[in-house]
Amino acid sequence: MSLRANIEHLAAAQGIVAVSVVSAAGPREFRGDDAWSSILDAALSLLDKTDEKTIRLVVGKHTIVLQLENDETVGVVLPTGHAIAKSLRRMIRRMSRKPRGPLVRPAAPAPQLAGPPAAPTAPAAHESGTFRAPWG
Repeated sequence: MSLRANIEHLAAAQGIVAVSVVSAAGPREFRGDDAWSSILDAALSLLDKTDEKTIRLVVGKHTIVLQLENDETVGVVLPTGHAIAKSLRRMIRRMSRKPRGPLVRPAAPAPQLAGPPAAPTAPAAHESGTFRAPWG
């Protein structure tokens, strides 16, 4: 049941276009670009027709990853070749086990005030260019 609880975390991950979670516990949850909603529905029905726990589909410039974890099924849309693809299956597996807290957006960092530039220092003896090695 944790994927349903963690759908906001999945949707907020960099590179994720859309996420859908289906389980017997309630209605389908969807986050992201609404244009992918019907495509994810069709992809989830395709997963139901196979005996696989995970499948990957390429649709144009996007990849759909469908994964079955316990009694929940998740569908994720991301750009083909995006860096998150390497860790997506592991992220889904971990989020299916443990509910995360509410998603907190990081506050914008306070701008650092730059002080006056430091005065130049004299070069060290070995940086002066006058050192000669005794061997040559």
